[in-house]
Amino acid sequence: MHPVGDQPREQAALAGLVAESGDLLAAARALFAGECYVVSDHTRVGNPIVHASPEFEALTRYRADEVLGRDVGFLMRDDTDQAGAAQARAALERGAPATVVVRCYRADGELFYGEQRHYPVKGADGVAFVVTLVADVTERVHVTTAQEVAGELNASLDGDGRFFNYALLIRDDGSVSVPWASDGFALVTGYEVGDLVAAGMGRFVHEEDRTRFAERVKALGSQERRVDQYRLVTQGGTVVWVEDFAVRRWRSEEAGVTAVYGVVQDVTLAKRGASEMWRLAHVDPLTGLPNHYLLEDRVHQAQLLARRHGQHMALAVLDLDHFRFVNQTFSRKRGDRLVLELSRRLRRSLRRTDTLARWGGDSFALLFADLPHRFAVLPALRKALEAVAEPFEDGGLSIELAASVGVDVWPDTGEERVADARPRAAATMIDRAADALRKAKETRRGSFRFADDDVDTLMRERVRVEQELRDALATDQLLLHYQPRIDLATGAIDSVEALVRWLHPERGLLKPADFLPLVEEVQLGQALFEWVLERACRQAKRWQAERTPRRVAVNISPQALERHDLAATVKAALQRHDLHPALLEIEVSERTALATLEANAVRLGELRAMGVRVALDDFGVAQASLQHLRELPLDGLKIDRTFVARLGEQAPGEDVDMLRAIIGIGRSLKLRVTAEGVETRAQNALLRSLRCDEAQGFLFSQPVPAEFVPVVA
Repeated sequence: MHPVGDQPREQAALAGLVAESGDLLAAARALFAGECYVVSDHTRVGNPIVHASPEFEALTRYRADEVLGRDVGFLMRDDTDQAGAAQARAALERGAPATVVVRCYRADGELFYGEQRHYPVKGADGVAFVVTLVADVTERVHVTTAQEVAGELNASLDGDGRFFNYALLIRDDGSVSVPWASDGFALVTGYEVGDLVAAGMGRFVHEEDRTRFAERVKALGSQERRVDQYRLVTQGGTVVWVEDFAVRRWRSEEAGVTAVYGVVQDVTLAKRGASEMWRLAHVDPLTGLPNHYLLEDRVHQAQLLARRHGQHMALAVLDLDHFRFVNQTFSRKRGDRLVLELSRRLRRSLRRTDTLARWGGDSFALLFADLPHRFAVLPALRKALEAVAEPFEDGGLSIELAASVGVDVWPDTGEERVADARPRAAATMIDRAADALRKAKETRRGSFRFADDDVDTLMRERVRVEQELRDALATDQLLLHYQPRIDLATGAIDSVEALVRWLHPERGLLKPADFLPLVEEVQLGQALFEWVLERACRQAKRWQAERTPRRVAVNISPQALERHDLAATVKAALQRHDLHPALLEIEVSERTALATLEANAVRLGELRAMGVRVALDDFGVAQASLQHLRELPLDGLKIDRTFVARLGEQAPGEDVDMLRAIIGIGRSLKLRVTAEGVETRAQNALLRSLRCDEAQGFLFSQPVPAEFVPVVA
């Protein structure tokens, strides 16, 4: 390429060659061989291009036939309001050569900066032809502009001089490139500038900050300027904190490109200083846990989160009983080691969303941020107290500790809508929990107490009932009743559903609705499922031995379905009783199945692969789609009783149509369809006319002990 400074000489040379040969194109080819250029005819309307070099085609990605006949300004498309374009037109009107830089666009829409050198060839009436050389100077433009911006940005820097400047191109399709960066990049990161240009900035951002960095870059497409802090990983593997000050300089709607220039400064030392000051003010030096100052902020945030999501939250203050004796008897150092170990245990007992803080000395604060109901704090407290009760081994000594706990729950009552509850200041919650702790120690050490007396009474009643339920599982107070399912085509008993009952020593026989909600709340769902599974398999084997084999359906709890060893648990029960898998059916409610569809489909599929049948219970209450039914490995579909209940002597047409549709879906998927809650002959007759496979309800039999299940319907 000829240097720009040679344009006057080239203009004269071109004029001489044209005068000598009389052939403009031949003169252009001779003078600009290998160059990217076009020749345009200014004697014709529109100044059409009459010749384009192969290099021009390569640079612009336009074919010659797409170029000929168009004004050279077509490279700017609709972006014609540019200073460089006006300068070129003014010079050519005077018959003078011109060199300008303008934004150009390739055939595929890609933006580039084109340096255009215009050489006019005069005729009798002025300029007759113009030879225009085009060169891609995008990189040079970015470097020049970035250097200019760098001077402005660098004036505001404050630090040890470790910084670098950069240019960033953000495209609407989400792609980002770095056409230029200053040498300071190597000083900050240890990598070469070429590494940054080749890989992009995101390659060097710490993995924990990449998502936020990507969001920052996206925002730069619409913001004039932005300041952020994030971490870079150096070539040596160390982490440096940087502050990135970026400004948006121009935007091309045509190309869908935004240019951003910025400066990145190493602020690691300043960050460490600020971090250390913050840590000293908010973190306990022994355990590394939040102290009471940071706790207040966490309590406030937890209350806002609970209010937003319609949940509860709770703050518990836990204090070791007689810990002063440990310090006096052994040593202060041993006491510190026990406190440190206890902090680790308590942290492991909590969820990731909970907060553990050191309240002081041998006291800890436990913050539960997102409780679905107020009773959910009880199992969390139980885990914490179990962590305290486990003996501490230190230097050959075994030390047993106990703790008292004071708890404040917000909101106080379960009936009150969280959104309408009055906010409670963080300091107030802490004071209320501490006061409840004092009352607990006065009443009985090693116990808990709730700040609100009514809540305390309610919680203690819940703990009592929970313990009764645990005792019921351990002492066989539970029993199974069985409800037949009738084959509507034959009238025979097709199978039975096992339904748990609680023979309470004081309250008598309790139905599932009286205690099953509590089972899940106190996390006894797995234990209850295993209990029911064991006894259902035992009874199914007895019926098989009596030559009246019946498939037994067992309901699975959400907690049991979540376990990865579900298939192993079921297989072990079948093997213990030598029961064929086809005689066992697992019923999962629609709501439970859809909760984590993909994982549940895998676990249910493992059961089905063993030969165990799987049925979807309560279909219609959670609005499972046809696609959901296809994804779940099912053998049967049970229509929720609410659909059947609406079927009277003269059922509305829409109710019948709904049942017909559900049954049709089941049959199309080759699922055996069962209707629950059948209580009248009219309902039974209608279901038979709709070709429903099975029916279950009081019309045929209530749930009864195994010995009372009829041989035939």
